[in-house]
Amino acid sequence: MADSTRRHPDNVAGPWFVDTACISCDTCTDISPEIFGRDTTRKAFVREHRPDEAELFRAALESCPVEAVGDEADPASIRGRDEG
Repeated sequence: MADSTRRHPDNVAGPWFVDTACISCDTCTDISPEIFGRDTTRKAFVREHRPDEAELFRAALESCPVEAVGDEADPASIRGRDEG
């Protein structure tokens, strides 16, 4: 599960995010380069929320090998702030 307390600092504001557990595998950016970007170390982050691309976001979330992609609107996809 993605950790909402460890959001990548480059994520845009909104419910979708990538946390700092990203291993730079490029899975999410390959699935949806419109939503995900890479920083200078190739770690992924959400660069744009595109509700019309929600299916691709969900595919990236489900495909992330380290579960670093999360959706605040879907509590099953994240470890919350109160869980530690």
